[in-house]
Amino acid sequence: MTAVAPTVTELPPKETAPVVVGEFGRFSPDGREFWITDPRTPRPWANIIANPRMGLAVSQTGSGFTWIDNSQLAVITRWQQDLASDSSGRAIYVRDLDSQELWSLAPAPVWRPDAKHECRHGLGYTTFITEVAGIRSEWTLFVHADQTVELWRVELHNLTDQARRLELCGCLEWNCGVAPSPRREFHKLFIETAFDPEQRAVFAWNHMWEVSSARDGYWNASFPYVAAFGATDPVSAAQGDKSAFIGRYGDRRSPEALTQTIWEPSFGRHDDPIAALRVPIELQGGQQRGLGFALAVGESRGEATRLLQSWSGDGTEVALDRMNAALDEVRAGWRSRLADHRIDTPEPSLNFLVNDWVRYQAVSSRLWGRCGYYQQSGAYGYRDQLQDSQVWLTIDPQQCREQVNLHAGRQFADGSVYHWWHPLTEQGHVTRMTDDLLWLAFVTANYIKETGDLSILNDATPFLDDAERYPLVEHVLRAFRRVFARTSPRGLPYIGAGDWNDGLSAVGLQESGESIWLGHFLVGLLADWSEIFRRAAASATDPVPDASLEWPGLAEEFSARRRTLIAAVNEHGWDGEWYLRATLDDGSKLGSRDNRVGRIFLNAQTWAILNDVAPPERAVSCWNSVRTHLISDAGALLLAPAFDTPDERVGYITRYGPGLRENGGVYTHAATWAIAAACKMKDHESVRRLLTAINPALKDPERFWSEPYVLPGNVDGPDSPHFGRGGWSWYTGSAQWLHRVVTQWVLGIRPEWDGLRIDPCMPPGWRRARMTRPWRGCSYELTIERADGPRGEGGAAVSLDGKLLSGDVLPCPVRTGERHDVHIRIDRPTVSS
Repeated sequence: MTAVAPTVTELPPKETAPVVVGEFGRFSPDGREFWITDPRTPRPWANIIANPRMGLAVSQTGSGFTWIDNSQLAVITRWQQDLASDSSGRAIYVRDLDSQELWSLAPAPVWRPDAKHECRHGLGYTTFITEVAGIRSEWTLFVHADQTVELWRVELHNLTDQARRLELCGCLEWNCGVAPSPRREFHKLFIETAFDPEQRAVFAWNHMWEVSSARDGYWNASFPYVAAFGATDPVSAAQGDKSAFIGRYGDRRSPEALTQTIWEPSFGRHDDPIAALRVPIELQGGQQRGLGFALAVGESRGEATRLLQSWSGDGTEVALDRMNAALDEVRAGWRSRLADHRIDTPEPSLNFLVNDWVRYQAVSSRLWGRCGYYQQSGAYGYRDQLQDSQVWLTIDPQQCREQVNLHAGRQFADGSVYHWWHPLTEQGHVTRMTDDLLWLAFVTANYIKETGDLSILNDATPFLDDAERYPLVEHVLRAFRRVFARTSPRGLPYIGAGDWNDGLSAVGLQESGESIWLGHFLVGLLADWSEIFRRAAASATDPVPDASLEWPGLAEEFSARRRTLIAAVNEHGWDGEWYLRATLDDGSKLGSRDNRVGRIFLNAQTWAILNDVAPPERAVSCWNSVRTHLISDAGALLLAPAFDTPDERVGYITRYGPGLRENGGVYTHAATWAIAAACKMKDHESVRRLLTAINPALKDPERFWSEPYVLPGNVDGPDSPHFGRGGWSWYTGSAQWLHRVVTQWVLGIRPEWDGLRIDPCMPPGWRRARMTRPWRGCSYELTIERADGPRGEGGAAVSLDGKLLSGDVLPCPVRTGERHDVHIRIDRPTVSS
């Protein structure tokens, strides 16, 4: 072992063949960019770019929108969610003053047929490379690493030997409020704009924000931000009215104003608010030249002005140098953020996804932006962002701890929680779902397993209805007590208005329906927390939480409850070959062999395996049922067969078309758990099949439609005529879970209370894999290799720094700041697996 700083050296890149996805594009050699070479993808392929406050969505056409602090309540620029045409949002037009030719620096909105376009989505930025009429351009969009400013960096290159006189026009449409807005014509009546020629900028603010408050009522508050759109170069004209810009019954493909020599600007409170800035550019033959635009947002016009001027007020060269430095900072930030936990497997596209893209997806889209191209949420989901925050556990666990405390503060004194709540307004929906409140305990337990730090139990936050601050352990206990109180006479937890599957929205509204899956979930939590209570009781050096709590008694209580619950689930939840999903308020079964539709549900089987509810013979039976009825070439279906008729007793899941989303489709979040269950069952072939199915880079894009570099929320099931079609990409909790499942179950490096469990279950064709991983202040370089010869009985043979261990658990390090080498030799899988 070697004493080093407690960081992990990134795995060195290896030479791989280009990962090409159909005819539409490929990954860059290092996997950190995806290059779209044909912009007419089956559906928009987007990038969600964000810092903790501000973000933008942009597709390969250039369409998209910008927000601050809340991607639903505080959307700065207007965008039309029309995924068939996808030609709305921001744009930069180019007009040749001599030939009168017109094009755009991204495919949309002009869609010039002879233009050559390439879109490069990267971690924290997107670049459009366009060549048309002898002019090559690069337009890079990104948000600053920590400032509330969106930056557009443009580089032009005259490929001809003739001088060119061009005009660039940066254009966007103001929203400055809630989006999507169903009352556009009403909403625009409250927006005010102004043009400041000296600042080369258009400003916008909104006198009415479509949110309600107890103090102001509804439609009686101003939007709390001012936005400014400016250019680095002198502006020859500006326009603030959409009708004047595109012309009467015109469109964005060929705005009438771009054919006019003189503009008649219109700003104020009585127009259709946009911002269009016209910038003249002259290029000599062969010349390259840069310029830029910036969209800054502040809490006042003065703050927006100061922020904008730092990017456009000191001349073009200075501004571009600052933009280049800011872009380098964004790139370096993501590289550093994701450097400390890397894998290297025989499948390059899986490496690209797990190392970079799904973690970027979890942070940028789910945690910071809370936004996707299909869904502008803006809100924190109680269960959603708690699970997402586990992405931080191996690279920055303090971030996970802060998320836990944020959610603890959105709990009521009786243990109930918001299903979701909106930052800015702090308004939320009080849930009748029965799982939300328990994810606080789930993520806290995983934080303690990863860090060994019991002091999180002392972190104090108030309840929503009690201003006194209570330790986190009290919040967790109140959640447990509420669930314990909502238990049926048969000893099973009630399902209420849903239990992770929101679509089971009517199963237990009368507080009689039971959840078998929630029983499985609760069994695992009871095991974890009985262990936490034992460790709290024995803790001598760590801060011990509230001494008035009887830790040994709680540990025994939770252990006893676990045993009782396992017995109840196996007595009342077993259906002969698999576990039921639930019982309805009238006592009828859901997920039973007696049902015509919805006969078997995935989660009720996978979590029975993962949390050791199922005895060995039942684990085999329910897993075989999953393989027979649910595993498909598109992934593991959430249920089968799909509901084909709405059933008001069950809920809105039955109102989706058959095979769509939760109704018989692959719900990617749950599909990751199926991979973990396959690993626990040591079903290597199912691991291979499920990993292949979930990997978007291995799909036929004409069938799959969705982006090949991030996960979709769902994939159509066999009851859909579009079986295998992806949907609702980016905004899915599966992103963090895929990273977690691949590293902890497929590669099998799993944190436990006293060390790292070594338990790989790799696909049959993998002979070798590597991982770098932080662990409690030290760094580990792990190599997994398959033994030659037939399968033996020894499992994994683990060597730590050259010494063979007696078991398969790496002990917790004694000293921090050290680097360790681990070699793992595993048996070959049997053919039958």
